[in-house]
Amino acid sequence: MENFLDKITELELLITGVRKENAELERKTNSRIKDVLDIYFNPFQELEINVSGTSAYFCLEGKEIFSLYFYPKFREVTRLEISYYSSSSQSEFELERLIHLGKVAKIVKEISERILGEIDEARKKDLERSTELFSIQNGYEKEIVEYKRRLLFRRKLEIELLLMKDGVVFDESVYIEFKRSYTMKVKSLKMINVSKSGKTCTMVYSTRDGFSTREENCNVENILNQVVYFYNNIVKEELLSL
Repeated sequence: MENFLDKITELELLITGVRKENAELERKTNSRIKDVLDIYFNPFQELEINVSGTSAYFCLEGKEIFSLYFYPKFREVTRLEISYYSSSSQSEFELERLIHLGKVAKIVKEISERILGEIDEARKKDLERSTELFSIQNGYEKEIVEYKRRLLFRRKLEIELLLMKDGVVFDESVYIEFKRSYTMKVKSLKMINVSKSGKTCTMVYSTRDGFSTREENCNVENILNQVVYFYNNIVKEELLSL
């Protein structure tokens, strides 16, 4: 019989591999964009420029002094955008920050379009593979959703059969909501007297101290969903492994 958990684990490992490759592509793209920005804004390597996605962070002496945003050309605004803070400090560091900010602002004002064009070219080199990887990952994620749906269906069927046969015992007591106004911490559960519609039942349960009683007119689907949630807490010898 097909092991859904193994399938899910296998797909998750494949997704991890896809993400690693995508991360490497992104690292290469960021590096190429950094090269473009260094040419125009940092020819003497006075600043440290860190690129991430559509942002670049300019640092001086290890401190961020302003940011530069370069959104794709499909945006209405195609100019580079600067984000910076104001300060009344007159320290040497602040003066240096303002000097660099002024230089960058002048370049942004004069040749944003040219720089954005080169950034777009840097992105295009791995765009096709990145798009392909996105599609592959999306496919794997859809498969996982389907396997989880089938696993849940199987477990609910297994739990229902167990509850109606001998009941289930939990390794550790769990809280079960029998009705909206009634919740108990139980050690074991058994389902009896299921209605003809299959929607309601009577639940026989015991607590950790051995107290045993029953609750009538419980919603079958609600009980099944809760017990499935505690699936890994059920005494393993009882599970049918459908």
